[in-house]
Amino acid sequence: MPKRWRTAKAHNRPRGARHVTALGVLALIALTGCGSAAAPASPAPAVGTSGASASAAGSPAAWDQVLAAAKKEGQVNLVTMPGEGYRQVWDPFQAKYGIKVELLSGNGGADLAPKLQAERKAGQFNWDVMIHSPSTGFQSLKPVGALTALQPNLILPEVLDDKKWIGGFAAGWADHDRSTVYFLHSQEVWTAYVNRAVVPESQLSKIDQLWDAKWKGKIALLDPRPGSAGASKLATLLATYGEDRLRALLRDQSLVLTQDRRQLGDWLIRGQYAIALGFTPDVLINFKSEGVDVSQIKPLDTEALAGGSLTHGAVAAFDQPPHPNAAKVAINWLMSQEGQTSWSRRSGFNSRRTDVAVVDPDGAVDGNKKYIDLQTEDSYDTQLKAIAISKEELK
Repeated sequence: MPKRWRTAKAHNRPRGARHVTALGVLALIALTGCGSAAAPASPAPAVGTSGASASAAGSPAAWDQVLAAAKKEGQVNLVTMPGEGYRQVWDPFQAKYGIKVELLSGNGGADLAPKLQAERKAGQFNWDVMIHSPSTGFQSLKPVGALTALQPNLILPEVLDDKKWIGGFAAGWADHDRSTVYFLHSQEVWTAYVNRAVVPESQLSKIDQLWDAKWKGKIALLDPRPGSAGASKLATLLATYGEDRLRALLRDQSLVLTQDRRQLGDWLIRGQYAIALGFTPDVLINFKSEGVDVSQIKPLDTEALAGGSLTHGAVAAFDQPPHPNAAKVAINWLMSQEGQTSWSRRSGFNSRRTDVAVVDPDGAVDGNKKYIDLQTEDSYDTQLKAIAISKEELK
């Protein structure tokens, strides 16, 4: 199994902050490169009955027209990740525009994808915008025709401004043809977390120690088989250690599975299972907001290549949205400085926008560090292989 990683070009920001500006992660994002090819042609914007011309799309008049139509629609329906923080992202939006937000929350491959696919097969078009993992978009929704080109929905000049995005605007596409699924954040997340109140670093300090028989039955994993953060962590191990080692981990270590991200966090924090694979920072944020002490939860072996990988959150527009103008307003607000500030603060992920403060310095992209990045459509085969192996080994 070939290894896939990237080294970003360094920029002149303090090393202590561990993040880079505009050109700093050109080589990080996808295997598609960062060209500036135009998005495929798409239907005109849905404003009233006549639409808005492409040349006027970025004008104040175009925005005012879309906003007025969106307020008449009065609602936007969003598909997003589970957790109270993702609901709170939209509080400022509702207060600012008076547009009601309805959310469908869940795990992408585990529950949302089957539901959305079944709805559309039955002729039900209930949702306007997806804000979820990139693979939910390009792996589950795009192949069944559920998504439409994103760029025709983008109106605000600040959203399309190259200087406002790490690597430039074009660096954010997750899908192969660079049209529908767009990265909102790019951040390093850790392969494994450990409850250090239960397992001190003197006993477990390296990723490759996870294969030690002493940890058999003591490692919890977010079920990778439907496609999940658990699958992405297994893909990181697969890319680094190869298929035989991954199979041995799954076969020999009696991993304890859950499809509930919060349950995985609860097990880890309480020490029921002191090691977790597939645990994500947004879950930690939710527990902290509830007053739970999470100071004992630490990532394992952050200096090793296999210790972490890049993760991305993405936005996409549904085909045949019930609220087309409110969808445009929601997408533009989310991708603006204001929207990305709300997103970062409540999700715990660092925005790709250069004018939004880093919320997690430890996970910020470092221009001098190699990263494993398996969350673009062109690199997703490694994750698919990890999922296939997990289905064979986890009975």
